[in-house]
Amino acid sequence: MSRRLSWDQHALADLGALGSRDRQLARRIRAAIERYAEDDLGDVRKLSGSTNEYRLRVGDWRVVFRLEDGGRAMAISRVLNRRDAYR
Repeated sequence: MSRRLSWDQHALADLGALGSRDRQLARRIRAAIERYAEDDLGDVRKLSGSTNEYRLRVGDWRVVFRLEDGGRAMAISRVLNRRDAYR
């Protein structure tokens, strides 16, 4: 299954800031997002208390996203370190 990706401005800023500090990690996170969008592979869990929010775990980093359009689109809202992701 191939999903369309849409990025919230916060997620782009998060990934851009991370990329300026650790380019390899930013590439790894982007690759994990693309792998999940293409093949449904990755450590993904639904966030409790939410109807349509999920998180993708990439090491100590979390990609928070929503599945839209019947699961055919992935709206990425944040890319955060785990210590900041669940506040």
